[in-house]
Amino acid sequence: MTVRLMVAVLVAAIALVSCGGADASDVLEGEDVTLNMYDNRFEFTEVRIPVGGSVDFYGAGRNPHNAVAADGSWSTEDVFGSLEQYEGDSAVITFDQPGTYVFFCTLHGNAEGAGMAGTLIVEEPGG
Repeated sequence: MTVRLMVAVLVAAIALVSCGGADASDVLEGEDVTLNMYDNRFEFTEVRIPVGGSVDFYGAGRNPHNAVAADGSWSTEDVFGSLEQYEGDSAVITFDQPGTYVFFCTLHGNAEGAGMAGTLIVEEPGG
């Protein structure tokens, strides 16, 4: 293979990986789910649960993490008692109102959805 061909194949592969939004592997769905907080990233960037479902924000990295709604409506601090969750720490939040929430780690992301951030969709059954 020539160098030019190898570069073209590499560029095409990078473009394919970069395209598109969240695919099925980036979405966590269920009634009561566990979302691992790894170092500088959430395991999934989109979480979908029904009204009345819960999310267990679980510390799975070496660094402290948290999850806070960008609109300030909820935070792992509310149930865990601290904004710093370490490996093995768990904060379970139940969501009783439908809505779409951008959430982020205050240590590694921001309310605009950059860095360690994701979207939580709480929907009525059949929604």
